[in-house]
Amino acid sequence: MLYSKNGSIPKPETDGTDGWIEVPDEPAAPEGKEVVWWYPPGWVIRDPQPADEDGYKWSWSQSSEEWVKYALPETVVEVTPITSADIGSLSSGDISALTTSQISAL
Repeated sequence: MLYSKNGSIPKPETDGTDGWIEVPDEPAAPEGKEVVWWYPPGWVIRDPQPADEDGYKWSWSQSSEEWVKYALPETVVEVTPITSADIGSLSSGDISALTTSQISAL
């Protein structure tokens, strides 16, 4: 028998504090499956997480007990390089905000 407290991953023994409950031993997973602890409902036998695809990830839905594919938000980062000619117009606050790569480019 294993013990869990507040939904924690089951352990073979408690730390002696109140609130521990007995939970069943981890079941064996059939070939190609995995066993994970979700509280509630407890032990879940499921398919392993599918491989992520370009622009998509998989997340386990505990309520429907299945992998759900979702799109990643597109992130656009715009970097404005500076040149040594720009240094004269920089304030001390601007200089302290420079990244290492910007400083190296000067």
